[in-house]
Amino acid sequence: MTVTAMILVIISACMHASWNLFSKRQSPTIGFFQLATLGTVVWFSPIFIITTDLVAEITFSLWTILLVAGFFQAIYYTGLASAYARGALSIAYPLARSFPLLILMALTLITGRGSDLSTLAVIGFIAIVTGALLLPMNSFADFRLVNYFNSSSAFAILAAIGTAGYSFVDDIGMNQLKLVPNEAEGWVRAMLYLVLECIFTAFWLQILMQFTKKSTAHFLSSWRSLLKPALLAGFAIGATYGIILLAMTHSKNVSYVVGLRQLSIPIGTIMGVLILKEKGSAPRFFGVGVLFIGLVLVAIG
Repeated sequence: MTVTAMILVIISACMHASWNLFSKRQSPTIGFFQLATLGTVVWFSPIFIITTDLVAEITFSLWTILLVAGFFQAIYYTGLASAYARGALSIAYPLARSFPLLILMALTLITGRGSDLSTLAVIGFIAIVTGALLLPMNSFADFRLVNYFNSSSAFAILAAIGTAGYSFVDDIGMNQLKLVPNEAEGWVRAMLYLVLECIFTAFWLQILMQFTKKSTAHFLSSWRSLLKPALLAGFAIGATYGIILLAMTHSKNVSYVVGLRQLSIPIGTIMGVLILKEKGSAPRFFGVGVLFIGLVLVAIG
């Protein structure tokens, strides 16, 4: 991973933890994230003014990739909203952010790109996931798998599957967009990809809302009060992931980007304890420490 990619990912991680804290305070639903996604499209739609020629050159293959990426992004938001509604930020957020590493490592090996991962990076990934597993514990004596068998953890894992899915697909998509003959710079291509993906994400979220009648009814009765915070979240989400998409073009393997991005986990956990007054514990803080060590190993690996 280049120094440029590291700096971009660190900035994005800080922003990611912040907008998740903000979203958790809004008691988010699928509808909230759909509004936020549409907000991202509105905020960054001026990118179309300078990318008309580039959009015209997008292939059918890339449009298909964007459709699939939007689906996984919608799965991520659905899992995240449901996890936040049922559990603490300091527990749901680390699980949702760390488990994609295991999935992406498996995908990297399956697709024959395992040689791109150094030994230090793999150890770092394992440390990050181990630290995340410690976070839900109130004491070390409580460490048992049954503590993870609850609806909040289940939806956090669903969010993790969505994260791994869109990260893997976006890496392919950004590399394809980078090869489209055009004079557009890297950041322009990243922002265009972001807005197009958000359009597809909003489409899939609208479909998923049809299967969550209770959540949809709550959203329809309160969408006006949610509009302002959702638009603010949409701006932060767009800026955060736009930076990640740009970082992908400066890294040889998406796993490194996703690994270092987990810096947002200790930040989010600390925010949950200090700002939302969620309960802290020795295992939780120890887990944050293990996570941080894992992040360092990924960065230097």
